[in-house]
Amino acid sequence: MSTQPRRGDPVRVAGWWLRWVLLPVALGVFVSGNVDARSLPFFGSERETAVLFLDGQAYFGHLDDSGESGTLVLRDVYYFKSSEGGTTGVAVALVRRGSEAHEPADGMRINRDRVLALERVGLASAVAQAIQVERVILHSSPSVSLNRTAVAGASALAAQRVAAEHDVARGWSAAVEQLRKLNDLVLPVSRTEAQTITDKAMADLRAVRFNALVALAKAIGISDADADAYARATDPLLESQSFANDTAVLLAPDIDAVVTRAVQLYAQVGDAAAKQLTQRRATPTPAPTPTPTATPTATPTPSPRP
Repeated sequence: MSTQPRRGDPVRVAGWWLRWVLLPVALGVFVSGNVDARSLPFFGSERETAVLFLDGQAYFGHLDDSGESGTLVLRDVYYFKSSEGGTTGVAVALVRRGSEAHEPADGMRINRDRVLALERVGLASAVAQAIQVERVILHSSPSVSLNRTAVAGASALAAQRVAAEHDVARGWSAAVEQLRKLNDLVLPVSRTEAQTITDKAMADLRAVRFNALVALAKAIGISDADADAYARATDPLLESQSFANDTAVLLAPDIDAVVTRAVQLYAQVGDAAAKQLTQRRATPTPAPTPTPTATPTATPTPSPRP
């Protein structure tokens, strides 16, 4: 006896498909272990995965793992780069994959034999927060899928902005301190020359700080018209503060790029001033005084004797 309903009864047809086709397929997928219920839209939040490589590198993103091939596919990928010597207080910075020279697209395919471990990224972690802020900057919108996408709220974006402001200020303080130490040395230039060079360097450092704030404002979505006003209001607040005891914050890639660029420009200004302060001025060599040449005196010829 066939279980298939007679044609013409849409309710019975829909029920038959649900009972004998859709439910068995869904059950098979869950039983296979390839889909985590917590990653589904109606069961949980976004699922970010950390792929840890045998060589110590780590990549973060949305993992597609069918379990049927020798490769994994990671999408919306981020990874770490060294940030030693920066002002963020974090030893690494987060990079969004896709800006490399070959402009990789359509995910990252990873050989399984290179993987040490797969770990779930906590949504409250520094990595997840930085990625979510980057999505705000890129105007990424959440999509309804098996792996929902989380986007940072206003408070997370504000926290990153403040952290970046303080990073820019710490870079400024370090550059000013370096100038001060140079002026404490016995320099081969006069005090007047040293003061002129230092004043020029200080003005250049302030310009770098102001321009960094303008760039930061534009990065987080403040309009060009309001970015200048924001920088003018914020810049004086950073002048006399060190923010040395701030908690380190892992910044979103586009925000970190603003801080990194400011630190590079601080270094360029400082190096130029150091060269001027420590380089002895060339003293022009005076032209030799010509030695007067004696005019020979004619010897009188003796007159012949008579």
